[in-house]
Amino acid sequence: MSTPPPASSGNLQTSSQNANQLGWNALSQAQTGVKRSQTDVQTVMGALIKAYGGKDGGAFQSLLNEWSGQVDVITRKMQEMMDALTRTGQAQTKTQSEIEDLIVTAKKQHAQLGDDAYAAMLGKSS
Repeated sequence: MSTPPPASSGNLQTSSQNANQLGWNALSQAQTGVKRSQTDVQTVMGALIKAYGGKDGGAFQSLLNEWSGQVDVITRKMQEMMDALTRTGQAQTKTQSEIEDLIVTAKKQHAQLGDDAYAAMLGKSS
C-alpha cells in the first residue's frame, strides 16, 4: 500500500484564499441584509410609535431602540470580521509571494552549486 503524494501547497493556498473570499462575501451579504431589515423596522417604527400612546408606546419605542442598538453592535462585529478576513487575505498573498521569491532564489543557488560541482569534476574552475 503506497502513501498518496502530498497535496500541492499551491492548491491549499488557493483553496484557503478562496474560502477566505467566500467568508467575506457571506458576511457582506448578511451585513447588507441586517442593515436593510434595520432600516425597514425604523421606517415602520415611526408610524407605530405615533399610533401608540402612553406608557405602552414609550415601552415599545424603548424596545425598538434597544433592538436597533443591538443591530448596530452586530453589524459592527460583522465589519470587524470582514476587516480581519481582508487582512488575512493580504497576509496570505504576501506570504505566498515571499515563498515564491525564496524558491526562485534557492533554485538559482542550487543551479550554481551544481554548475560549480560539475566544473570541479571536469577539473575546470568557474
